[in-house]
Amino acid sequence: MNSRLSRNLLIIAFILLFTTKFSSCLIEHASFDSSQVKETEETKQDESSEPSVECVECFGDLNPSESSPSSDDHLNERPVIGIFTQPYNDTHDYIMASYVKFVQLAGARAVPIEWRDSDDNITELVSKLNGVLYPGGSTPVRNKDGSLSDHSKKVELVTNLVKEYNEEGIHYPILAICMGFQQITQSEAPYKDTLTLREFDSANNANNVSLTEDVSESKLFEEMPDHLVEALEEENITYNHHYDGVVPDVFEKYSNLREEYHMLGVSYDEKDQEYVAVIEAKNFPIYGFQFHPEKNIYTWRPDMEIPHSRVAIEFSQFLSNFFIDEARKNFNRFDSHEEAFESRIEHIPIDFPKDGGQDIYVFEI
Repeated sequence: MNSRLSRNLLIIAFILLFTTKFSSCLIEHASFDSSQVKETEETKQDESSEPSVECVECFGDLNPSESSPSSDDHLNERPVIGIFTQPYNDTHDYIMASYVKFVQLAGARAVPIEWRDSDDNITELVSKLNGVLYPGGSTPVRNKDGSLSDHSKKVELVTNLVKEYNEEGIHYPILAICMGFQQITQSEAPYKDTLTLREFDSANNANNVSLTEDVSESKLFEEMPDHLVEALEEENITYNHHYDGVVPDVFEKYSNLREEYHMLGVSYDEKDQEYVAVIEAKNFPIYGFQFHPEKNIYTWRPDMEIPHSRVAIEFSQFLSNFFIDEARKNFNRFDSHEEAFESRIEHIPIDFPKDGGQDIYVFEI
């Protein structure tokens, strides 16, 4: 009897204790909610001045000043890269999707720079970007007299703007690939023989790169892991798709090029003709490759001799990371979430060629 009574008393005591604790939690929670409501009412702002939380989550925040704190206060964790469009046909311009994926690979977002836009509009857009990529393609780089084509003039405009930013102390990188590489060299040295046209047999081949002594002064190669430097020199891990190129002797001939850029490496075409493969500006974060690092990862046409080995992929990944890390040092930003959202390349339709070619973003002229 006493045992049963003791057990019942213990049960009653436990119930009373649980009820007391539960009531305390409810009171505390209610008090918290009340203070939160009060605080919200006191600090409420005009809803039209800021997008809703749901809206921000939908299209992201391209405004670095309002992004989450960086683990390093000197880096922008939300870089945005502008990529140049180029002519596709009589009615459209385009950007190959592989370039977009290449910058996204390292954590950046892509915004198109429409080359037909006015100089003022391009200038304004450049002021909001953290880096620029000049892609490869088949657009003429120069006219017969050595002067720049209309497309290359827009590239020159942006290059000069970027140089001005850097001179003002704003770190602003450029990555120029294949045609883009040719455009910046032709822009620096606007002569007929700067760019050798239709001479190189390098339209579909993988090459190594023979490095020069200037790599000792290169930021790119200072950060490149030793095993990738070795692979670059000894293995065919770069894909080339060009008929035009810059001959090393011509590069050394013109002070515009020789004094402004390091010639870091050369490659050879199928006829053993030498051409400049890698350059780096001496005073600006501008990098140029005659080869296509983006294709190693994102282009899978069976008729193209693109290297897809482990080290070739790792090499391309390094170049993507290096370029975007450079862009992280820039804190330009868009004025609003809405403007940033409207600028993103995701609004542009993608075309998938029926011949199995590469997917492209198409822009109606």
